[in-house]
Amino acid sequence: MSTPRRRRVSRRFLSTGLAALLTTTGALAATGQPAAAGFTRWVTPTSASYTDVHQPTRAFPVAAGEALPVGTWEADGDKHTSRAYFSFDLTPYRGKEIISAELRTGETSVDDCTKPRELELWRTDTPADAPTWADAPAVREKVGDLGATATHCPAGYLEMLVTTAVQRAVDEGRDSLTLMARVAGDHEAGKHFGRRIEQPGISLRANAAPDVPGKLTVSGLACAEGLRIGTTTPTFSAEVTDPDKADGFAGDPVTATFAWWPVDHPEQRTEWTSYSRYAPARFTYSVQPGLMVNGGTYAFAVKAADERAASGWSPECRFTVDTKAPPAPTVTSTDYPSGWNWPGHGGVGIPGRFTFTAKADDVTGFRYGFWGATTYVAADGPGTATVSITPERDGPTRLYVQTVDRTGNRSPDTVYEFIVRNTAPTVTDGNPDGRLGQARTFTFAPNMTDVVEYVWQLNDGPEHTVTADGEGRATASVTPTTAWNTLHVRSRTGGGLVSGDAAVNFYVRTEPLVSSAQWPLDGSVGAPVGTKGSFVLKPGMDGVTEYVYSFNWGEQRTVPAGEDGSATVGYTPESAYYHSLQVFSRTADGVESATADLSFEVASRAPVAESTVYPRNATGGGPGVPGTFTFRPHPDSAGITSYVYTFRGEPERTVEAGPDGTATIQWTPNSLDEMWGGWMELQVRARTADGVTTDPDFYSFQVDPLSPMVSSDVFVWGGSATVGQTGDFLFTAQLPGTTEFVYSFDGGPERTVPADAAGTARVSWTAESAYSHDLTVRSRTASGVTSGSAYYSIWIDQG
Repeated sequence: MSTPRRRRVSRRFLSTGLAALLTTTGALAATGQPAAAGFTRWVTPTSASYTDVHQPTRAFPVAAGEALPVGTWEADGDKHTSRAYFSFDLTPYRGKEIISAELRTGETSVDDCTKPRELELWRTDTPADAPTWADAPAVREKVGDLGATATHCPAGYLEMLVTTAVQRAVDEGRDSLTLMARVAGDHEAGKHFGRRIEQPGISLRANAAPDVPGKLTVSGLACAEGLRIGTTTPTFSAEVTDPDKADGFAGDPVTATFAWWPVDHPEQRTEWTSYSRYAPARFTYSVQPGLMVNGGTYAFAVKAADERAASGWSPECRFTVDTKAPPAPTVTSTDYPSGWNWPGHGGVGIPGRFTFTAKADDVTGFRYGFWGATTYVAADGPGTATVSITPERDGPTRLYVQTVDRTGNRSPDTVYEFIVRNTAPTVTDGNPDGRLGQARTFTFAPNMTDVVEYVWQLNDGPEHTVTADGEGRATASVTPTTAWNTLHVRSRTGGGLVSGDAAVNFYVRTEPLVSSAQWPLDGSVGAPVGTKGSFVLKPGMDGVTEYVYSFNWGEQRTVPAGEDGSATVGYTPESAYYHSLQVFSRTADGVESATADLSFEVASRAPVAESTVYPRNATGGGPGVPGTFTFRPHPDSAGITSYVYTFRGEPERTVEAGPDGTATIQWTPNSLDEMWGGWMELQVRARTADGVTTDPDFYSFQVDPLSPMVSSDVFVWGGSATVGQTGDFLFTAQLPGTTEFVYSFDGGPERTVPADAAGTARVSWTAESAYSHDLTVRSRTASGVTSGSAYYSIWIDQG
């Protein structure tokens, strides 16, 4: 028997086309429609098989991914006619709306592409096992023609809508859907119409109504029989879930509709629908003020909906509004009686019983606390409760207590005031001046009765216990190893009561002790500038071998300690007033003390400068004008033999003092220092025969510039001169002996013009441009003495 001619499609094409999709199972996200209801899954057959008329009693199940023959085909010289069966599981879609179902497959081979494709799809009963030709399942209806319009051959992609068939099977309550593929009519026996197809899959989008909302709450309280709430504006809450959800994906967008009504007036029903959110989600709704009243009983229910279906209403949740606050409680305690009665009662760590009482029938408990009513205790009887409270601090104390009723309403605070006695022991330091590392004895005295022992702890070290004597007192030897320390001491009675903590802070001095005969460290003024003095350094701790010091936070220096641990450092101050000394000590083991930061004041012995021509802090003289300056010694200075002085920008000079200690100098400015606006500074120090130099006197004064005067009849600021106009400027000297003027326009090159016998000159100028211009003028003598500058502003109109 001859082998029939077959056309086969390239496997490479199929591997990149539908074939890969057809072997995929699971959910497909409905991308492109994120707000649409329903969820799309790719459903593959639970079983696939074919039958063969040539072997009518045999079934041919195939593995996943294996193609199936449909129509007539030949093999080994035998003729075969086959039909393919595919079963799909519908149990996940019970009760759901089938929005769309599209079957997709593809041809792997076709016997003769010149013949039309006549593939039919039929719905059959679902067989218990893979069917045979002889016992094929009953055919129920034709679903449609598969790939009737496909143009390629073989067609790697064939599709058909099977929505109606799937919906009908779901509506009939079937657990599965079986589809049969066959070649139509008499052509089924014609081998030229035969082909092989891939196992199909169905892209199935279905939607179920959201679940009935659950976990209803009212203002955070779960719905229950006899529920009462303490507000007329409650917030309702419900949880909404939706069956259309795959692992790792959000469910459908859903809304929640809240309905509420007075139980005795159901016709006054109010409904509100939320915005949509992806399920699962908790929705809330708040009742607006003025709609509910105290004492009213209300009910609410919730239903959910997606874009295609809605759930039923949830069971209603009933509640009663009760906003009446219970009465404030009374508070009593025999352990800690009310009132500011010193020295108080009990003590830190000593528990006391407090009884709360409220006259109301619906009291369920109380809230209490020292910093607000935060701790809840249930009532242990009708309107009463007793609690044990242990104070954690002594002194005046306030306990805040509220009554809580069955609704959760709270009363106003009752503030119970009392005093907790200070039971911490009294601690006395037997050696307050002890050094670092030296043992010192502390004495403990009780502030409560029947004290039998003390527990003490230095800083964060271990605890120690010491037994009390017959009077309840004890001593302990404590050795501090740091400068700042806290000694914690608590007493304990024979009954095991522990007192409050006596936290005693003490400081162990380690910084050196410093003294000076010349510069006291008590704030008084010491020796003057230039005095050669010294500072004596004594140890503030044991084992000191050296000191590290600096003056005025300058360079650090080291000086060794003597056998007694002390040292002396010299100092000669070069300036007056405040100075500082920083010094710490160091042992041979490298242990350093704290730093002593000390200040002292050096007396000023600055001389006094005087001048009548150039008075202090005033304007006088002028360029070329000589001035006499007199230097006088400080009233407390003696033996002044000379003065060292300098004018800013000039070299330092020395002048000898007369027998009375004064000196006189002459100084004449040749020009004005315009950078400083004519202001000049003179520094002068006095010096003794043995070379001691005082601090300086700073003498400031301003040299009169003697600038020339400038005027113009044409060019006046704010005037009407225009571009191209020419006019004169008149210069009038104020500097005696002026022979010429130096001037420039707009910062340009300087020019000179001679002065006449009256000390004046004229300069002609033509305005070449509009707006602002300026003129600068100085006068000068034949010997080169120059005045200060005169500045003249000019405004030119555009014309």
